[in-house]
Amino acid sequence: MPGNQPIFPLGIERIRQVLQSDGHEVEIIDFCQRPDLQTDHAWIRTGWDVVGLTIRNIDPIDIACESHVPHYLEYTRNLQDAADGADILWVGGGPGFSLFAAELTEAMRLSIGVVGPGETLMSRICADVGAHAGSPSRVMTGAPDPRFETRVMQYSPELMEVYTARDPSAMIGVETRRKSCYQGCTYCPYAHITQDDGGTCRAIPSLIEEIRGIYDAGFRRIFFTDGIFNAELRFAKQVVAAVKAEALPGLQWSAYFTPKPFDDEFAELLSGSGNDTVIVSPDSLDPAMMNEIGKSFDVRHVRRFLDSCRAHALNPRVSLVIGGPFESEQTVANTMAFVNDHLRDNELALNVGYRVLPETAMGRQTGATTAELLEPTFMEMDPQVFQWIFDHLDSRFLTTELMLNITAAKHGLKRRNTVKPKFSVARKRQMRLTVA
Repeated sequence: MPGNQPIFPLGIERIRQVLQSDGHEVEIIDFCQRPDLQTDHAWIRTGWDVVGLTIRNIDPIDIACESHVPHYLEYTRNLQDAADGADILWVGGGPGFSLFAAELTEAMRLSIGVVGPGETLMSRICADVGAHAGSPSRVMTGAPDPRFETRVMQYSPELMEVYTARDPSAMIGVETRRKSCYQGCTYCPYAHITQDDGGTCRAIPSLIEEIRGIYDAGFRRIFFTDGIFNAELRFAKQVVAAVKAEALPGLQWSAYFTPKPFDDEFAELLSGSGNDTVIVSPDSLDPAMMNEIGKSFDVRHVRRFLDSCRAHALNPRVSLVIGGPFESEQTVANTMAFVNDHLRDNELALNVGYRVLPETAMGRQTGATTAELLEPTFMEMDPQVFQWIFDHLDSRFLTTELMLNITAAKHGLKRRNTVKPKFSVARKRQMRLTVA
């Protein structure tokens, strides 16, 4: 769909392998692999007991793009009509679905909506389909895979080829750990989606065996899909050391990092490990705005992170989003001043506009309901924000791609739902109020 870069379906591949190990016959219908099946629904009449529909993205989070929901509803209606009353248990899940599980379960006329990880719950559902048939539609919360630590995924080489052939820079996702993110970013629903406060880390031998399987199948680029790869620095160091020791020629990998914790020992390990890019997302580089959006680090940590990357010849990439709650020309100017002083030309990723999502502090900050947020809704911002960027950002960063993105965002803002923040959720301000 427009605005989406197809990403290898790691979650659904995990569910496939778990169900196959249970003895079930499982088939993945992937529209990147079989685009014809978007309209050819003949397969639905071949005796399936359970049909799972996974939704990764509700919309592209891009202010210039449209919602995907109408397309999902139309596809589901057509598929269910083609089933012609067949006795099928309809199940929905996936990261995007989890955010709006109740609304989408009803709108898509599903039997069950799954929030969070799906392997264990789908295993239970498929073990006794009859127990769920005929019951009122409902939302169920997934449970962690009890074998996550040692389970070795063997991904379909054919499916990996589909995604890497489309885009030579594409990476195959690999999980190293599952645990709710501690960062507390006000816009992020990761903790709700994972449904896993305890969490667990993969056994290093199992992880390396999985990476070796991807590599031996001919694929050289992987992405560690943790919310924050180095959130548990000691374990992250163990993973990098193991990858480095494996010494797979040509292997490249990346992940999302945080500037804190990030030390020189870790940077030295990353150097020569095949790391392609060290991606961090401070989102703003203005101290007050970073506090407002819940960052657990500040500009000092970003500076130290960049210094460490420079010292060890790493490739940092800093992701920013302009347009947060109470954004002003001064906060934009402060952010751009840091960029101008500390980043090289190819190290900036800049977007405009915060998509407000349910189950987040930003969502609560606006008072918008989950049903209201199903339609793409953004934090209200001053229309002058685009001019502020041009006024304060060095021209060396104004690439054609960035200019087109900003122009598209400016036009997109005119036709988007926007909501105002009703109060501040800045951590330091909350602490002062509590003390008072």
